Amino acid sequence: MEFPTKKVIKLPLTVVTLTNVTNSLRGDLSKWMQEIASGVYVGNFNTKVREKLWNRIRENIGDGQATISYSYRNEIGYKFDTINTKRKAIDYDGLPLILIKEDQEKQEDQKYKLGFSKQAKLRNSHKYSGRKNSNLNTKYNQKSKPYVIIDIETDGLDYKKNKIIEIGAVKIEEDKINYFQSLVKTYKPIPKQIRELTKIDDTLIKNEGRDLENVMEEFIKFIEDAPIVAYNLDFDLKFINMALRQMGKSQIKNKKYDLLVYVKKEKKYLSSYKLSNILKQYQIEKDQPHRALEDAKLTYELSTKVGKFLEDLNKQ
Repeated sequence: MEFPTKKVIKLPLTVVTLTNVTNSLRGDLSKWMQEIASGVYVGNFNTKVREKLWNRIRENIGDGQATISYSYRNEIGYKFDTINTKRKAIDYDGLPLILIKEDQEKQEDQKYKLGFSKQAKLRNSHKYSGRKNSNLNTKYNQKSKPYVIIDIETDGLDYKKNKIIEIGAVKIEEDKINYFQSLVKTYKPIPKQIRELTKIDDTLIKNEGRDLENVMEEFIKFIEDAPIVAYNLDFDLKFINMALRQMGKSQIKNKKYDLLVYVKKEKKYLSSYKLSNILKQYQIEKDQPHRALEDAKLTYELSTKVGKFLEDLNKQ
């Protein structure tokens, strides 16, 4: 006679480490996990229990420190989180990584700075500067090849469904800087979240918006054959090229540079690569207004500080 085998449900292993916490918190954790070394706990339980335990730790950690790691379906097979440590869990293109927080980064920066003389620092401070422009209120002294910074505002994120509502551009030439800006008629209400973000509403579009075809013709004439640059360029180009296709015109074939790609190489493992955060990373202490021309001006200022971009631009 065969007896039915009992089905064993395997729950994922969770590991928690605690430092400088109260005995009561250790006691709570011991109800669910086994302490295999001082402050190191292991246990098998479902996601709901794990989240409740981690929230319990977060609420009672005080000045202590805690880390948690657990099985997860991703490229490395696990995820982790920390509380009150010098390291922070971040998502980098789907891969969980550790970010060393600012206080430790400053120590590394200090080590780096000690290797340069005052004269070397002075040379470096001018290395990627451009020319003076009163509208941007910044001094730039380096000559570079002409290029155009572009930026758009849209009524949504899907280039197949949504439309451009504003285009802005900054054209940098050897002895001057020119600007292009136009609102675009959409013939449908601007969504609430877009109005709140950009301050572009239906009344503004009605009073100042122009037909897309006219705007695009002037925009293409403005950029000519100069290299085009943007932050997260792919987003802008998808909308612009879709508009050109709908008009029966050729897509943009200019040389293209995406500053986001360069920034990710220079500033690895940041918790956020939004433009507003990146501006602060490059000591540009200005708010991002989410208006096409003003954002293009900020992106231009950023472009003068991203060294590898200028190197590549001037190699062409």
